[in-house]
Amino acid sequence: DAKLVKNVFGTTLNDVVMAASSGALRSYLERRDALPEDPLIAMVPVSVRATDEKSSYGNRVSSVLADLATNEKDPVRRLLRIHESMKSAKRMQQAIPANLLQDFTQFATPNLAGQAARIVARTRIADRMNPPFNVVISNVPGPRHPLYLGGVQMLTYYPVSAVAEGQGLNITVQSYLDHLDFGLIACRDLVPDVWDLIDDLKASLAELVGLAEARKRG
Repeated sequence: DAKLVKNVFGTTLNDVVMAASSGALRSYLERRDALPEDPLIAMVPVSVRATDEKSSYGNRVSSVLADLATNEKDPVRRLLRIHESMKSAKRMQQAIPANLLQDFTQFATPNLAGQAARIVARTRIADRMNPPFNVVISNVPGPRHPLYLGGVQMLTYYPVSAVAEGQGLNITVQSYLDHLDFGLIACRDLVPDVWDLIDDLKASLAELVGLAEARKRG
């Protein structure tokens, strides 16, 4: 379904995941009279592997900020806005050397970075400042072949991530075989009914699939 949407509207699979998440967040917030006029911003982890590192093991990850277009009512225009936002963010990210993006030790020693994190948590500075993003959305490509343990096939690959200081929701998606498994982790105070978002995600993706099928037919 996600690939159909991607192919019909000329976006990426990650754009579709983000658009489904955006539609779900829009519906969730609208029901609660809490949809802001400005669009929500997502922090999206991206690979910063250099060209000569494509076949090597290990992670080299940075992040970009993307406009989720939650203030756009039309699902297709929302998807295309996200697509353009991600293209722009990746262009900026690619203009910086991969080693510089990933190697945070060039800016601060581990001890200093750890102290800074403890100060942020202790002073609750995130409660008094607007963070640069509202939600983390991560799409992790998984194996296309079945995995087994003790001769039994694993059926799903649900990811479990974490919420950061000052954030209320993390949406991580892991692909496995021919499906996408969504893992939602939320702050119980800020998002006490996170299970409602699961239904909203299904409805949001179904809406995009229906529009893609109609575009393909006509």
